[in-house]
Amino acid sequence: ISRADIILDNAGFELVMDLLMVDFLITAGWADQITLHLKAHPTFVSDAVVTDLYETIRSIRQVGYPHLRTCGTRLEEYRTSGQIQVTGDFFWNSPLAFWELPGELRKDLQSSRLVISKGDANYRRLLGDRHWSFSTPFEDILGHFQAPMLALRTLKAEVACGIEQSEITRARKEDPDWMVNGRWGLIQFSRGVNPGPT
Repeated sequence: ISRADIILDNAGFELVMDLLMVDFLITAGWADQITLHLKAHPTFVSDAVVTDLYETIRSIRQVGYPHLRTCGTRLEEYRTSGQIQVTGDFFWNSPLAFWELPGELRKDLQSSRLVISKGDANYRRLLGDRHWSFSTPFEDILGHFQAPMLALRTLKAEVACGIEQSEITRARKEDPDWMVNGRWGLIQFSRGVNPGPT
């Protein structure tokens, strides 16, 4: 079974888009099962929790657009069949770095074929919320983690890595507040220590 995991971030429209991505990944055959990791309770008002996920699927099933309703029906079928697994964990509420994952959660995530981490707070957790040199390769920091990791992040703090100097110079010229104003983002990938067969 090809399994992917998504560490989710915000409720609302962002969660709708996340669920559309989940529907695509399963429907297109890119993943047989997807585990969605949510916070155990909101740390910030926008944080997605398990009840938000269920309510969002219900809402998608009831919208006035037939294609979206069909998507919502598929999502509910994937959830009831076990192709979508949903879990809330207090680790995602903690200030701990990603390399401090509890044993069971680490073991579970490392069995994934792809872990997608969403959001600024989760990205900062991947980096231990430390001020690495911006040129430090993302893979060097994630070298402790076995599974492939894709990080999707809007920049809202001056914590980052894996950015070439030419990109930093361009961003600073275009927007002096590029690191903190939420208008810029990063997409970064680490193959993992043991990605297994492709």
